[in-house]
Amino acid sequence: MSQFHRLVYIDKMIKEFGQVTKKQVIDEFQVKIGTVKNDFRYMKFEVNSPIVYSRKKKAYHYKDDGFELFSFRQEKIFLFFVLLKQLLHHETLMPLDPTNILELIKRDVDPEYLKLETKISYELSEFEYPDMEKFARIVGSMLRKFTLNIKYLGAKGKKSSRAIEPFHIFYYQGKWYVLAHCRKKDELRMFLLSRIVKIDDKNSEKFSCKRYKAKELRDFLNDSFGIARGKEADTAVIRFYEPVMYHIRDQRWHKDQKVKVVDNDKEKYIQFTLPVAKYEELVGRVLRFSPDAEIIAPQAMREMWLSKLKLSLNKYN
Repeated sequence: MSQFHRLVYIDKMIKEFGQVTKKQVIDEFQVKIGTVKNDFRYMKFEVNSPIVYSRKKKAYHYKDDGFELFSFRQEKIFLFFVLLKQLLHHETLMPLDPTNILELIKRDVDPEYLKLETKISYELSEFEYPDMEKFARIVGSMLRKFTLNIKYLGAKGKKSSRAIEPFHIFYYQGKWYVLAHCRKKDELRMFLLSRIVKIDDKNSEKFSCKRYKAKELRDFLNDSFGIARGKEADTAVIRFYEPVMYHIRDQRWHKDQKVKVVDNDKEKYIQFTLPVAKYEELVGRVLRFSPDAEIIAPQAMREMWLSKLKLSLNKYN
């Protein structure tokens, strides 16, 4: 095997057992003592690892915690380069020319990796292309601080007229939103960009950006979206059964997510435990994996999920 495999082994042994000896490397790879000595020299002087030799233990260890021998820097830069390059094909997604940025990143990518750039793809699922005319009008309103008169299509298909003061544009879960003060309701509201049917800036009025403090806007955004972005979060427990469990096991829905694998003669499933503040979003995700996913807790979210299933059954049966 190559030096790469030996270095991986050395790093793994130190991480798992706190040390590694030359004899262990020799026995594992059946190489000469000179080869192993060169490996340790390489780690010390070429990789700049904090590896040191203990005469007392006759073994090598790291003097500093947190060292990562294989941070995969090249792989990460390469994947980012490919992602950015493919985003360029979506003009509505990239309303500016980042060619110079792309060239700067490309300089840091190993030429050997560049040979594979057409062999790696990204598929942006559930992406909603923004209407750039509406987007530009809203951005202009935010810059000039003039109200916009809009025709808005509600969730039930009913149109209404609103005068809004836009403060923030937000992209989340494949959709574009506008956080604005609604003069009709006299409060902050979240408007889905795709439901804004018409925008008119005639007879618009100047508004003050001091109406809300920056913290108020941040708190509203944090409380409006996400599996656990509210101030108080419950603990959600979701189970995925065969065959979905094999496809879901590596997904991360939240940074504090815990995963439990149960695989015995009686039961076989993968369980996600994670914080949740807005039930609707998580219920929607779980429904995508029906009938092989089940919400266990909290009870209120389970009942919401069951209600959605019953409603679908009654409507289409």
